Formats: sequence, C-alpha cells, structure tokens
Amino acid sequence: MALLTWKEIAAQLSVSTQSIHQWRQLDGAPTEPELDAWVAYKAKRGLGRDRGSPEITALKAELLREQISKLRGKNLREAAAVVEIEVVRAMLKTLANKMDMLLRQKLEVELGPRMVGKNHAEIAIEGRLIHDEIREVLENNIANYQNEELPIEAAD
Repeated sequence: MALLTWKEIAAQLSVSTQSIHQWRQLDGAPTEPELDAWVAYKAKRGLGRDRGSPEITALKAELLREQISKLRGKNLREAAAVVEIEVVRAMLKTLANKMDMLLRQKLEVELGPRMVGKNHAEIAIEGRLIHDEIREVLENNIANYQNEELPIEAAD
C-alpha cells in the first residue's frame, strides 16, 4: 500500500494530527505513515477511543460539582473553626489580668492570716491548698472563657 501523508493518516483514523504526533512518540509506534500499520497499532493500544456519551459526560460533570461543593463546605467549616488573632490576644490579656488578680488575692490578702500561728508542716499544707484553689479557679476560667467571650455555634 502506498504511503500517505501524516495529515491523511489522521483523517483516515478520525483523529487530529496532534494525536498522530503524540502517538508517534509511543513505544512500538509505526515509523512510516502506512495506514494498515497505524490502524493495527491504534486498535492494539486502544488509542483514539470515544470519549463517552453525553450522559456519561453529564454524570462526570455532576460528580465533579458535588466534589467541589463538598470541598467548599469543608473549607467553610474549617474557616469557622479559626479564631482571629485579635480575639486570642484579648483572651490572653483578660486571662493574664484574672490570674494577676487571683495571685494578688491569694498571696497578698489571704496568705498572712492563713499562716499565723502555724508550724512549718502546716504552712506547707496550707500552701498546697492555696495552690489547689488557684488551679481550680484557673481551670474553671479557661474552660468557661469560650462561653463568656467567644460564643461558638453548635457544629452542623
């Protein structure tokens, strides 16, 4: 059979010349523009198959839209879970002020009267009690801070 041009081979195979050019780079591709060799090669490698019916294309598009929608929803949920830096700074400042007031109350106001007339062992016990009181107040303030200052809506 006579050799054809690459453009004629593409037309006979119902593909573009760009496809033929790409296929020529593949292993085992015919080197000459011979129609029978190219028909056999196309069939053997499954090249140039139909891209699918309009129904399949529509289903793929719908699936892609759903995936995008799901990812956008995830991004919105994650963005809602982020606390602005200004809010964190305000929270830390408030917490530091509360801690300062608590330590001042426990150490400057309560410490002296609680230690009067006690021996070393009793003072150590009283110190642990004060420490436990401070820890309890701090834990309660940290746990409840969100409800006081940062109302967060229930997750969907």
